[in-house]
Amino acid sequence: MLAPVGHWGGGDVWRVTSGEFPSNAYICGIGDGRCVLIDGGLDPAAIDAAMQELALTPTAVFCTHGHFDHAGSAAFFQKKHGVPVYLHGADRKLLKASNFLLMAFKLASRIEQPTEVTAVASGESIDVAGHALTFHGAPGHTPGSCIIELGSALFTGDTIYTRGVGLSHLPGEQPEILKQSILALWPMLTAERIVYPGHGGCASGAEVRATNRALLEFLGLSHSTETKAVEL
Repeated sequence: MLAPVGHWGGGDVWRVTSGEFPSNAYICGIGDGRCVLIDGGLDPAAIDAAMQELALTPTAVFCTHGHFDHAGSAAFFQKKHGVPVYLHGADRKLLKASNFLLMAFKLASRIEQPTEVTAVASGESIDVAGHALTFHGAPGHTPGSCIIELGSALFTGDTIYTRGVGLSHLPGEQPEILKQSILALWPMLTAERIVYPGHGGCASGAEVRATNRALLEFLGLSHSTETKAVEL
């Protein structure tokens, strides 16, 4: 399902939610009929159809982390368009293990591996149509999980949801490290920034801080204190 969900400052943002294991893929317009793809799960055909409907051609694929429901379409777009795929280096092995995890989940889907993955580090920025796209390291859900910042948009993968907490209980997940990662990036969640999570709906950073009680409880923060803070 294709839906317009916002504007990052240099173009519109559309969400595609589909696949055997549904997740959000984000198509970000960057002008001149071009776009970048941020996360792409198990249904590249749906994402490709959305791009064709929007008359957009991708120039790069950026992955918040290496799980199959967020990086599973990367090889498809690299093969079709010759675009680079960016992923934090700590999650490269995880992406390679995708088909093993799919079998463990008893899912029928299988994915191809990108022929080349550009490993990025926390704090690294890539130029996107004159704007800096920045990977903010947020380990915990996976070793290489990142929040991707592009203009006013925060693509949070499974690190921050607008409702609930992104705990998967998969091997390698470290809840205490996840907590510390979120707390370190907490000041980024402002009224001006929009959180685009890997699953579920979008919301402003301020709304997440004020209303996501499950997340506040996980972080050990007071709901009343956070509500007052975002109202200031």
